Amino acid sequence: MRLTPTQHILITAGGEKSLTLLLMTLFSSGDKIAVDEFTYAKLIATAQLNNLHLVAIKNDQGGMNIEALKHACQNNNLASLYIMPEYSNPTGAVLSVARRKEIATIAQEYGLKIIEDDYLSFLSKLNPERPPKIMELLPDQTCYVCSMSKVLASGLRVGYLVFPAQLAQQIKNGFFNTTVKTSTLNTAIASMAIKEHVVQQIIQNKVTLAKQANILFEQYFPTAPTNQLTDYAFFRRLPLKNVQNTAKVEQALANINIRCFGSDRFQINASSNDHFLRVSLSANKSLDELETGLKKLRKFLQKSNLI
Repeated sequence: MRLTPTQHILITAGGEKSLTLLLMTLFSSGDKIAVDEFTYAKLIATAQLNNLHLVAIKNDQGGMNIEALKHACQNNNLASLYIMPEYSNPTGAVLSVARRKEIATIAQEYGLKIIEDDYLSFLSKLNPERPPKIMELLPDQTCYVCSMSKVLASGLRVGYLVFPAQLAQQIKNGFFNTTVKTSTLNTAIASMAIKEHVVQQIIQNKVTLAKQANILFEQYFPTAPTNQLTDYAFFRRLPLKNVQNTAKVEQALANINIRCFGSDRFQINASSNDHFLRVSLSANKSLDELETGLKKLRKFLQKSNLI
C-alpha cells in the first residue's frame, strides 16, 4: 500500500462523523448514490436527512452484482458509490479481489466518487486473499473511512478519513464548518495505543473471542451462511423463512428480552424477498450469556417456523 500524504488525512470524531461529513459536503440535494440493497442503517438515515437518493444494487453470493451496477450507471445519473468491501454490514459479504477490481473499473468509467467504509479494517489481514482496498485501486476517486470503534473500543470516537487531492478543499471546508471539536484526549489515546502496539494486543484478544463466539453460533445455527471471514465476525446473518415483515420478528424477540435487528432496517429496495436477522455476537458480557441468548433465539425461531 502506498503512503498517504498527511494533508490528505483528517482525524474525525468517529466513522459515522466521517460519513456524515462526506454526505454533507460532496453532494447536492437529489444526488444519487449507489449502495448494496441492504446497507448500513445510519447511512440510510443520514442520506434521507440530506435529501440524497440511494439506489439499491442487487447482490449475489459475491456481494454487489456487477451487471446490476452497470445497469444502474447506465440508467441513473449516479454521483457516487458507497461500499463496505470487508464484511459488509448487515449481510457479511466479503468482496473478492476480482470483484473489487470490476467495481473499480466501472466506477472509473462512469466517474463515480467512491466512499469506502472499512469499519472492520483489521479483518483484512485475516482474509487469505489479502485483497486490496478500493482506495488502492482507484485512489483519485475514493474517500476511505475507518475508525477505532471496532478496532480498539466502542466508546473511543476517533475516525480517519483519507481523501483524494481533487476533493481536499471541499472536504476540509466542510470539516471546519461543521465540526465543533474532535476530542484531543481520544485522539491521543488512539495514537498512543497504536505507537505502543496495544492495538495489536486488543485486536488479537477480540479475534480470539470472536472465533469462540462463532463456534457457539454455528452449534445452534449450523446452516447459516459462511465465508472466509465468518470465523472472526462480530455478527452473523441468519436467513428467515415465512416472513413478510422482520420488524414484527424484532418486536416478538424483544418481548422475550432478545434484541436482534431485522433486515427491514437495512433495506433499500422494498421489493426484496430476502429476509434475515443480523445477530450480534459481541454485545454480551460473556460467552455463557451469548450461549443462553442463542439457545433462546433458536427455540423461538424453530417454534415460530422461521428457520
